[in-house]
Amino acid sequence: MGIREDIFQKNKSLPMENIKPIVLILCGGKSLRLWPLSEHKSKNFLDIFGFSPLELTIKRFLKITTIENIFFVANSKEKDSLKKIKLIKKENVFFEPESKNTSAAILLSVLRLKNKCTPDRIIIISPVDHLIKGEKEFYSAIETALRIAGEGWICTLGITPQQPTPNFGYIQVEKKIGKDVFSIKQFIEKPTRPQAAELIRNGNSFYNSGMFIATLATLDREYKKYCKYYEDFAKILKKPLLPEKALARLYKNIDDIPFDRAIMELTNKVRLVKANFFWRDFGSWHAIYEALKKDKSGNVKKGNVFTYNSEKNLIYLDNVKKKVLVLGLKDVFFIDTGKYTLLTNRYYLDNLKPALKEFKAHE
Repeated sequence: MGIREDIFQKNKSLPMENIKPIVLILCGGKSLRLWPLSEHKSKNFLDIFGFSPLELTIKRFLKITTIENIFFVANSKEKDSLKKIKLIKKENVFFEPESKNTSAAILLSVLRLKNKCTPDRIIIISPVDHLIKGEKEFYSAIETALRIAGEGWICTLGITPQQPTPNFGYIQVEKKIGKDVFSIKQFIEKPTRPQAAELIRNGNSFYNSGMFIATLATLDREYKKYCKYYEDFAKILKKPLLPEKALARLYKNIDDIPFDRAIMELTNKVRLVKANFFWRDFGSWHAIYEALKKDKSGNVKKGNVFTYNSEKNLIYLDNVKKKVLVLGLKDVFFIDTGKYTLLTNRYYLDNLKPALKEFKAHE
């Protein structure tokens, strides 16, 4: 992994947990792109891969910091599930009354962490739903980002795009200012497939990994400058005992927007670090298909599934007693759970969110 401790070790007399970076794992989100499997359980705890994405993410960061430095922000509905994970220190979990996207989640966490850490502590913010291969390259990118963050910048890791997809955000860079470090021109949130293809053709765009690295002081300053709810959050969180009702009332009135739009698109303190590792956001069925083992015809099968003259399908059965014969199909995604079933062509998966909204309205 090779992260040099001198990147963040400013005072060797401090305990090790006060030297290494803080990690904040974002456990919120509604996981709509994994419906219907996510109907009653968030992607944090889904065992599609045979392991918990949340536990995998924790173990990834334990190689560069201590368990005392790993914090979580999650929906209060996840309390019982989080308590079952031994790797989580219960005092390190910040609960939101409801999910209002990453801007609110990160602001809540930064203000809570201000009471625990010095302003110059560097924080690595990471979603929970990442599949990463190439540890050496991953930790090298983190090392570069830690160094740049220590100079007062908010860094994000950019992934070289492999194919156009509307499921990811994109970052268009302006100019190279160091080895694998770029200034940022603009953020493009989930473009259409043709727009994504054009961004890739231009050769100056990256997938937005959703990982951010900065000091607490930098994040606090930029939130104070650009977030209209900053003072409301700060006033509530100054009190010794967190008044849950007051926070719940505040959450009812704030915008549901990502950190990228709330801060990254407005601040001039941003840098992109090019990441040279394999990355996938496995928060969608597209990504699940790409990541899981396939048979010789490119089918992904979970459960008692038999395929005949069929290729490139994903068939997921929640019921171990059910048997399915797939006959002469191609590019079909069939996800069957106790109450709901999704049946679609892979090319319509991008429409799952709007279709689900209408579907739920007619239940």
